[in-house]
Amino acid sequence: MCSLNIETQYNVAKQPQNLKNNDPIGRQVFSDTDIVDTNIESQYRDIVFTDYNSNNVTGFGSSVVPNIVHYVVLDNPYMDFSHYVSVLSVLRNQKPVSVVFHCNCDRLRGRYWEKLMSLSDSHRLQLRSIVKPVFIFGKKLSSVYHQSDIVRIDIMMRFGGIFLDNDVYVVKSLDIFRKYEFTIGWPLDENIGTQILIGHKNARFPRLWYESYKKYRPTRWYYNAGQLPTQDILNPKPSLVHREPRSLGVQNLVPMLYNDMYPLWEQNFYTIHLLSRHKSYLVPNDPIVLFDERNIRTYNKTFGQMARLVLFDSKDLISNAITDE
Repeated sequence: MCSLNIETQYNVAKQPQNLKNNDPIGRQVFSDTDIVDTNIESQYRDIVFTDYNSNNVTGFGSSVVPNIVHYVVLDNPYMDFSHYVSVLSVLRNQKPVSVVFHCNCDRLRGRYWEKLMSLSDSHRLQLRSIVKPVFIFGKKLSSVYHQSDIVRIDIMMRFGGIFLDNDVYVVKSLDIFRKYEFTIGWPLDENIGTQILIGHKNARFPRLWYESYKKYRPTRWYYNAGQLPTQDILNPKPSLVHREPRSLGVQNLVPMLYNDMYPLWEQNFYTIHLLSRHKSYLVPNDPIVLFDERNIRTYNKTFGQMARLVLFDSKDLISNAITDE
């Protein structure tokens, strides 16, 4: 196992506080020792993976990955609608021990965050303050998206669990993948998708992935996140991960989400990347520019069904004559 030297360490408050339903700004900051799933059997918590004890085809006999969901929030602490829908899908379908927001802020904000704080299971939500990385192996990170790539790898190495991009919808429980050392969406003849990562904190691939940033190319959008680790690490040794070619929905599903009504989305996917940030130019003729809890009621496309299910407990179209409670 390679030794790690994360160049920018994270500042974490040492006195965690409980999140109260009457505190909608979410001031609590948890220490690293609070991010743990005690349900994982003790022999798996600090396991060292090798080619002899890990099989990413069959997996282990029980879960080795903690049921903890992680999000990264950098520079903008205001939660938008797609992130809100993502969190609701996690609480409904994954039922994690905790949901951790790793943010270079001291609190999350906005009405959608306040809505989450009013839920009965808001006690599962945790905020971990971090310092945004600026350099990687002596090279300056060129964008907030590359900074987020580094943070997510670090999260997987520190804690393990389930990392999700802020616009990933959890369709059904991911527990089936928690028996593997590391699971990733990797479509056939394509690079890996980094929107959903499921793995143990000691998994081998994230460490090799991190070390590959010694070849960081700041001007290449997806080179270090997807292209390089696919070509240099996983193509030579695919057994490092459990590969899901389609069911994690990391491929471009924009036509299915925003152009059509696809009735089999619950049957065919475990997660779906909503591509919210790219919708404006991928679906330029969509009359809805920004979704919210009102216009989604009559949006007769696949994403409309998905959002209504977690918002209103029904996939059916809803008359806008119905007022908000």
